[in-house]
Amino acid sequence: MPQIKMKTIDGIGRKKVSDAVGAFLRRCRLKNLSPRTQEYYKEDLNHFCAMMPQIQYVNEITQDVLDDFVIQEMERNNRVSSVNTRLRGIYAFLHFCFEQEYAEAFPLSLLKEDEDFKDPYTDAELQKLLKQPKSDQWIEWRTWAAINLLVATGVRASTLVSIKISDVDLEQSIIRLRRLKNRKQQMVPVSSSLKTVLTLYLKTWDWDEDSYLFPNHHNQQLQPHSMGQAIREYNIARGVIKTSTHLFRHTFAKNYIMAGGGMVQLQSILGHSTLDMTRKYVNLYGNDIQRDFDHLNPLNKILAKAE
Repeated sequence: MPQIKMKTIDGIGRKKVSDAVGAFLRRCRLKNLSPRTQEYYKEDLNHFCAMMPQIQYVNEITQDVLDDFVIQEMERNNRVSSVNTRLRGIYAFLHFCFEQEYAEAFPLSLLKEDEDFKDPYTDAELQKLLKQPKSDQWIEWRTWAAINLLVATGVRASTLVSIKISDVDLEQSIIRLRRLKNRKQQMVPVSSSLKTVLTLYLKTWDWDEDSYLFPNHHNQQLQPHSMGQAIREYNIARGVIKTSTHLFRHTFAKNYIMAGGGMVQLQSILGHSTLDMTRKYVNLYGNDIQRDFDHLNPLNKILAKAE
């Protein structure tokens, strides 16, 4: 992927795209956006510049240009969700350009996506995954403990791998979460069953207070993709076809809602900045159509009276 190089402004009132990108990324650093977000923006804009090399100035980026970009992305068989991910980065850049008056503002909208229903882990699958290991393979114990924590708290993988031993207070039954998507800190309660799991797990290796709770073999921080690969191998070995780490988050949300948990409380536990995502979970699982279906079904009631 070509790297964006700084160029000079050519002409009065016209800003080269490369200059505007440099100013935008500088603004992102000054706003202290996470390094990961800054890298995503840089990658999205590099990709846009590579796909649309004829565009040299910001005011040349029009709705027609964006439409051409979307068509090219779709012709490459990219999913709508993937195209929208690209567009979010490009739109953040364009909003900055509109604010700086590098170009006249025009409406920006994402592509309409079909609702992507996430089929959570079933209770039968969870029973297979949560069963205590019998082997002496430390990786299996680590993954087992990690999955137990995911099921119990619904944290993201990036948060999971950032937890340190010092963040875990089993006496007070809390875990401090320091790396959240919204960059805030949060405490989650530790259930009695999770406390038992973590107590057993911590007996399987030598650690100190500064160690990560789920480190790699070198006692260094495990990367989210490495944890994901470990979970994939673990699940398959236990006869579970589903292998998504993020799916544990959906599973937690479903089980919490089905148990009668409230939407505001779920928003707080999952660390959502707004109720939008939480509301999607409630819409999906709040009125499970299978629950009490026979008991409530009018046909069953009518036939029962006729007998």
